This record gives sequence, structure tokens and C-alpha cells, in this order.
Amino acid sequence: MNQINDICDVLKKAHSVIISIHESPDGDAVGSMLALGSVLKFLKKDVVMYCHDQVPVKHRFLSGWQNVTSDIKKIDGKEFDVFVMLDCGERNRSGKFITDFRGYKKLVNIDHHVSNSMFGDLNYVLSDTSCTGEEVYELIKKLLDGGKITKDVATALLTAIYDDTGGMRYTSTTAHTLRIGAELVESGANCAHISENLFFSVSRPKMQLTGRVLSTLTFSADAKLAYVVMKIKDLEVTGAISEDSEGLIDFPRSIEGVEVAFIVKEVAQNKFKFSFRSRGKVDVNKFCSIYSGGGHKVAAGCTISGDFDTVLNSVLSELKKLV
Repeated sequence: MNQINDICDVLKKAHSVIISIHESPDGDAVGSMLALGSVLKFLKKDVVMYCHDQVPVKHRFLSGWQNVTSDIKKIDGKEFDVFVMLDCGERNRSGKFITDFRGYKKLVNIDHHVSNSMFGDLNYVLSDTSCTGEEVYELIKKLLDGGKITKDVATALLTAIYDDTGGMRYTSTTAHTLRIGAELVESGANCAHISENLFFSVSRPKMQLTGRVLSTLTFSADAKLAYVVMKIKDLEVTGAISEDSEGLIDFPRSIEGVEVAFIVKEVAQNKFKFSFRSRGKVDVNKFCSIYSGGGHKVAAGCTISGDFDTVLNSVLSELKKLV
């Protein structure tokens, strides 16, 4: 655990810190950022929290979300003592500005993806943890050195864990994950409140989008593969936004007998984002590496450019070899 001690020392000595997370942020990224940012501010650090995209509506129940900026003018031309990138398997996951940004003295990489390229000056990457929030929790404990975790920080961290474990339902959930969860509840986090916001608060446009996407449900390879498709037109017709597609992969994933499920999202003309879920037989992180993507063994993604039918047939052809 030398890396976490080194990171703690660097952060304690720093005067200014910038924290960044990946594009299209999920609860793990947002919760981890808000928790770490809050603690660093408590320690009297000058903190900037940056994300290429806005904080999703479903995560705006978390304290401090308004302090996350997408305005590069608050960063460009400045130099920070430490730059912390959270939940990014690759540096370019935070967008072009962050990929090119060099206004810092030390780069800290905190992540849990097995595909992480160890791009930081200091790397705290544990692929056997359920989420980045677990690692940030351990870092925060060291930073506070016995001090109490506040209710707001506990809520942000438990949100990170809940979002990446599907409410403690996924195989990544360990005994250690549950112990951390218990400690966060003792610090004031409310499981029901977090679950209500993450899983049981659905807008009408999202429900309409869900209906359209589920109508595309298709099976292949003797129903061992199942997938759904979301086109840009689906967003336009329903009035839904991109973040409303989060969680749609869980529908084909939940079907009995399906080994690999995926969703194809059209993100631009002839450009498609694939998100995969596996029951364990197929290593989708390894599969996605074929297309310069990555993630975890049972959850990974990639972006592929080309004609839709050609791209989809290529993916299906490769997957059929594995199931």
C-alpha cells in the first residue's frame, strides 16, 4: 500500500489540487470526486473539480455537485501542485482538454479498471475493488488521520459504491465492500435515500426511451447473446438526454441463458458506443481491447466507427467465437 501513503503525503503537502473524472460520468466518478474534493477543502486546499460533461441529474442530490465545473477557463493557464484523475482507465477518458493539459507538478491516477495503463506519476489502481469509491474511501481515512467522515462525504462515497455495484448486487461486491458500506452508514449515509435517487427516480422521457430501446431487443448465438440499440433519433423523439440511457443494458443482461449482453448507442453519424456485460464466461475487457476499449472482465466498453450494419456484424461475429 505504499502508493496510497505516497499519494496521501503528496496531497497533504499540496496547496492546489485539480480533480478530474471521465466523460459521461457515473455515480462512482461523481461520488468519488465530491468526497475527495470535500475532504481536501476541509484540509484547506485550493480545489478545482472538473468534468467535461455536466453532473447527471440523478446525482444532483449529492452535496457540492454545483461546484463541479466544465469551464476550462477556470483551469487553462494555471498550474496546480497535484492533478488527481479518478475512475479513468486511460488519460483520454476525461476529454481532449484534460488529455492535453499539463498545468501540474504531479499526476495521481486512482482507478479500479483492469485495463488501466498506469499513466500517472503515482498510481493507485486496484482492479479487484468494486469501484474507485472504495479506494478514495481508504485515501480519505488516511488524509483525515482518525478524523470523522462527514455525512455528506459518506453519502457521496456510498453513492459511488452503490452505483458501480448495482446496489451491492454485482460480483464485484466483496466482504470489504460491505464493511465499508456499513462504516459509511454509521457516518450518516442513508441507503434508502441513495437507492431512491439512483434506481427509483425515473423521468417520463427516460421511461419512453426505455420502451423504444427495448423494442429493438435481439438474440443471437442460440440466445447466448442479447443486445439492444439506441439511435440518436430515439433521444430526439422522446426528449430524453444521453444520461437517460444509463442502466438500459441491465434489461438484456438479466435474461436467463444470456452469456453476454450489450447495448449499441449511436453517438454521432457512423460512430457507435458499445457497452458489454458478461456473466463471467467471456472476458469482455479482453474482447473490447480488439476495438481499443476496455474495462473489467464482466463489464467493459468501446467505441467503433463505421457503417452500423458492418460494425454490428463485426462485433457479433467476434462474440460468437467466444460464447
